[in-house]
Amino acid sequence: MTRIFSRQNYRAIFHAFVAVTALHLYASVAKAQSYEQLYSDYRGSLYQIRLIEHSSNSKAGLGSGFQISQDGLIATNYHVVSEAVHDADKYVLKYLSVDGKEGELELLDVDVVNDLAILRQKGTPGPDFLQLASQAPSKGETIVSMGNPLDLGMTIVPGTYNGIAGGSFYDRIHFSGSINPGMSGGPVINRNGQVVGINVATAGNQISFLVPVDKLVALLQDYKKDAGEGNGALELQPVINRQLHKNQQRIIDQILDANWQLRPLGDAMVVGEIVPSIQCWGNTSDDEDEMIKQVAKGCTGQDVVFLSETFDTGRVEYEFFWLESEDDFLSSRFYAAYEENMSGFFPGNSAGEDDVTDFNCKQQFTTHPRNGKTHSGDGAKNKENGEASGDEAQTPPKANGSSEPVIARTSYCVRRYKDYPELFDVFYVSLTVDHDNRALVSHFTLSGFTQESATAFTQKFASEVQWH
Repeated sequence: MTRIFSRQNYRAIFHAFVAVTALHLYASVAKAQSYEQLYSDYRGSLYQIRLIEHSSNSKAGLGSGFQISQDGLIATNYHVVSEAVHDADKYVLKYLSVDGKEGELELLDVDVVNDLAILRQKGTPGPDFLQLASQAPSKGETIVSMGNPLDLGMTIVPGTYNGIAGGSFYDRIHFSGSINPGMSGGPVINRNGQVVGINVATAGNQISFLVPVDKLVALLQDYKKDAGEGNGALELQPVINRQLHKNQQRIIDQILDANWQLRPLGDAMVVGEIVPSIQCWGNTSDDEDEMIKQVAKGCTGQDVVFLSETFDTGRVEYEFFWLESEDDFLSSRFYAAYEENMSGFFPGNSAGEDDVTDFNCKQQFTTHPRNGKTHSGDGAKNKENGEASGDEAQTPPKANGSSEPVIARTSYCVRRYKDYPELFDVFYVSLTVDHDNRALVSHFTLSGFTQESATAFTQKFASEVQWH
């Protein structure tokens, strides 16, 4: 899924857009007249949203927006204005109407989870605004997307409403229509001219995604409640922090409350698709020249929460690798290849040094009885400061009794969010070390979770793995 905020480099996809636009010219006369009337009736509510870089006084990015109130409130996507949120001294937000009127915008409130923002026109507001629909369209109903693709001017794209797309933690409407870069934040209206969704992303091939309008209604209600009579801009960092906390709790509750299904992998039973929002894929190396056979299973949530161009969060992913060699393959060579395999792990989300601290890791040996209940090393966190302690290693524990436990070397790493210090990225890797020619690698990353949530997930994740 690709967000449709547009930067200045449009040429590479210009011709593709022209080709798609040309197809609409051959629509029936009746439909063309109907869409033409819709555009004529509501064009005055549409705006291009411009991210202007102060020093050069030039466009750094473009999106679309639409007026939603008589007093000049404008809605768009959060990702259209995110750079102005994170670096207000560098950027200013401006609008351009379809009739060429320009002006500055004040950023009032945002919803980072649903990728929405509310702004207000400075000065005299535009005379026209769109109504927000009170109910969703019927499945199969034709709806019309509006926006400013590739800085070519406002346009309309008819398509089909297909309901809420499955396979995501976040509600998105599946829209059969070709929305393009620059249309981010534009409205999608029904035949009555009421907004039913907001352009947000595309997967190409007539598959696009919209934010349902009820998310905008909720944001507008929250803004009016929080702003009170002052009706001014909110302090956004506490707002975003609250939204991220609520979102991660919603996700972790879904995951921990689910019935975790296990799937066979080598000598183990490992975690499969926990919830529909997490999808799993598999692969087996079949190169006869390779001395080590590898069977891989990877599972990941399909979407993330966009915070800035270099920082996203809200990701859940986990993967397993079963490694096995012939009996006469030297154990030293096996584990050399094993360690090389481990060096490829990295966090599942993007973040820069301005966003997060360095990872702080703890290593220790853990024992996993054959019934799947892990004895030691779950979470490996320092309770005093909420972070993992420095790199440590212990002597591998010895098995007791007739049923020897599986022994693993486990690393648990965390990094803290600088602007949201109660949220962390967590990185876990566990390597079984009790056989010379076969091993299981277990790995997960969580991005933007509290230590309590991450610990609860770690304990369940480690205890669910079972052994034949």
